Amino acid sequence: MGRQAARSTDALSAGRAKERAEVLWQTLRGARGRNIVFFLIVLIAAAAFAIRLIDVQVVNAATLNAASKDKRAVPITISSVRGDIVDRNGEILATTDERFDVQLSPKNAQLNGAKFTRADTERGVGTVTVTTEEAYAEIGEITGQTGDEIKKIVDDALEINEKSDFAYVKRGVDLTQLQQLKRLQIPWLTFESQHERVYPNGAVGGNIVGFAGEDESTGAGVELSQNECLTGVDGAETYERGADGVQLPGSVVQTKKVENGGTIHLTLDLDLQWQAQQVINQKVQEVGAEYGYLVVMDVKTGELLAVAEDDSVDPNDPGASDSSRWSARSFTWPYEPGSTYKAITAAALVEEGKATPNTTVSTPYSWQPEGGVSFSDSFQHPTMDWTLTGILVHSSNVGISMLGSRLSAEQRYDYFTKFGLGQSTNAGMPLEDAGLLHAPENWDAQTNYVTMFGQGLSSTIVQTASVYQTFANKGVRVPPTVVKSCIKEDGTESAPDHGESVRVISESTAATMLDMLETSAGEGFLNQYSTIPGYRIGGKTGTAEQSDGAGGYRGDYVYSFAGILPVDDPQYVIVASVGFPSTGNGGQAAVSAFHDAAEATIRTFHLPPSSGSYVKLPTGDEL
Repeated sequence: MGRQAARSTDALSAGRAKERAEVLWQTLRGARGRNIVFFLIVLIAAAAFAIRLIDVQVVNAATLNAASKDKRAVPITISSVRGDIVDRNGEILATTDERFDVQLSPKNAQLNGAKFTRADTERGVGTVTVTTEEAYAEIGEITGQTGDEIKKIVDDALEINEKSDFAYVKRGVDLTQLQQLKRLQIPWLTFESQHERVYPNGAVGGNIVGFAGEDESTGAGVELSQNECLTGVDGAETYERGADGVQLPGSVVQTKKVENGGTIHLTLDLDLQWQAQQVINQKVQEVGAEYGYLVVMDVKTGELLAVAEDDSVDPNDPGASDSSRWSARSFTWPYEPGSTYKAITAAALVEEGKATPNTTVSTPYSWQPEGGVSFSDSFQHPTMDWTLTGILVHSSNVGISMLGSRLSAEQRYDYFTKFGLGQSTNAGMPLEDAGLLHAPENWDAQTNYVTMFGQGLSSTIVQTASVYQTFANKGVRVPPTVVKSCIKEDGTESAPDHGESVRVISESTAATMLDMLETSAGEGFLNQYSTIPGYRIGGKTGTAEQSDGAGGYRGDYVYSFAGILPVDDPQYVIVASVGFPSTGNGGQAAVSAFHDAAEATIRTFHLPPSSGSYVKLPTGDEL
């Protein structure tokens, strides 16, 4: 009975549930039900959109923004400008001419019904519509082309590729043309800067300045050695573009500031450099020489005011010159200097107390100091009682060796090194040569003697100038300099480390050397070619054999003259060398090159005449 009552109760509950479900179903089928369903659907959709919005704007915002920007942002490199090279007075020796390439997008030139709108610059308000044909004509009026020519550029590009996005309109327009083209506001026209290295003075100083190629690759000279200062840092910009690839106005953003290269200031004087090159070219031609060098140095500072070489390279067209002329040979081509270095031996003798200007030695024409060693003077003469001064005047190899033998090989080597031989100069050029100076333990018997008169060793002409600068500067050698400073775009200035000044001989010895060198120049056999009225000159000739590269010597010579101007108050050292003349007197050519360069230096720097008068020292010829 109890189980039957329970089954009746369960059946009643199930029936009621079914009844409620039927009511709910009927309700949902009605208008009110449909509204509830729609509300639920909207609620679910809104929740989905909210979740997606949070994901886009918060969770993955940075990633999505970057990806979007990559699709619409266009990076542009802003090329830095290579710095100038100028002389001591700021005259430009090398500069960069900035030109611009005009480019267009062929596919975008043909979009939008072949027309575009731009600001109405005539009225200052509103816009005007410009057809592509009108734009072609406007561009051509500025670039020197016809509208039809520019249309052909577009048509040809699209014929090859219907989606072409690039073609050149004109390469190398100037800044004025660029500004005119930009004012046209043509959206499918773009520009790219191009830099061309220019050398306004051509071959004047070309051996020192060097050159840089179209891609600013450096070839030689200061362009190479000072490339770090001259090279700038490129900048960067981005702009945004629309779906048609055209730049969106006002979207340019600078991402990296451009830093232009610094300016290199040289010690050269452009006017004097030009005159020196004229002089040495003329002398080389007159005597049919293989080469010629001419250097002018400031005594007090060691600054090189002119470094002239024959047939100097024109950096605007280096290919027109022999490649051997591309480098500064005055720094890279050492040669045996010969008798100009007898002055070093004389200075060492005086400094060590082994001789005075008046010390006399009985000097034969030739000498055999020991077995297997022999040498002679350059001219026949009887045995002469020449003083040390007279030995310099007559440039006696025998006499300087007889007196120089009072010094040990180690002493003489020490003076050579103190005068800068065997050590690379650090004037600011690439690959400055040290010359050749073997240590005494490597000298054979012949070398032990011939080094006293400038053979058996080699040096550059700049090193020779440095030796005579030491005599003229009261015994203190100041390192030679051709690069004075680098001034960056922000005004920061730095100077290369050229080395420290060195006291080589005492002030009294230097003064004694000036007296002997004045007598040497005044009494030497070429004195008529070095004399400058009103100015006292000191100097020494040199005639040297040169290696033939096969263990012997050539049969011709290099002729030099190293001089000091004015000897009573030294301001300038001038050294000239003429190599292997074939049709004339090389010694006369070298001395007259000094003379002409000295006159040019006097004019350039308005050097006043000498004070006092020349006093000849005893030479031994008076006895």
